[in-house]
This record gives sequence, C-alpha cells and structure tokens, in this order.
Amino acid sequence: MHLPDPSHPMELTRPQLDLLERLQSALDGQAAQEFTYETEYLGYLPYGQYHWLAAAGQHLPGEILEFSDLEALEKAGYLLRVSEWRNPEDDTHSRITFVLRSDDADVRKSV
Repeated sequence: MHLPDPSHPMELTRPQLDLLERLQSALDGQAAQEFTYETEYLGYLPYGQYHWLAAAGQHLPGEILEFSDLEALEKAGYLLRVSEWRNPEDDTHSRITFVLRSDDADVRKSV
C-alpha cells in the first residue's frame, strides 16, 4: 500500500486532519514513528471509559478523540496498525499500536 498523494487527499474531517498534524508533531524527530491508542475503564463514576494516545511512554496531550478518527487515518494510508492487545482479565483495557507512515505525507501540504 502506498501513501496518499498529498495533492489529492482523501476526504478527512478537520478533527482528523488536526489529529494527524498532532501525531506528526509529537513524533517528529523520533526514531520510532510508533504510538499507541489505549483505553481502560477507570472503575468509578463520573469517569467511565478513558481513552488516550501515548508515544515513547508519554501521554500525548490533546482532546478526547474518537477511535473512528484513527480508523479514518488508517484507511487513508497515514497510519499502519501493527499490533492489538486486550487484557484477558479486563476486556475494557486494550492497547492498539500504530505506526505513522512518513513518505512525505505531511498533512500541512494537504490542507
């Protein structure tokens, strides 16, 4: 699979483009262009299912995101899903690892 041509971007929403730019910025200069999407139930109200992104062991700052935004970026060719893990003792705790594909597919060129 090749990366999308930045001059002909797939129809991505503004939040999806913002997320892609945030990931590109967070991973800029890192040897591993890898990050995780993690989700876990905190076990008490008012906090329910918590979702976050992490790279190099650090939480990436930003707004709450919809997993469908990551799926759209994956479908558009900007992300590659490399592994999935679900806690066998707690099905609300999972981790999906993605790699940011980087063949000059800079979102700033496509906006």
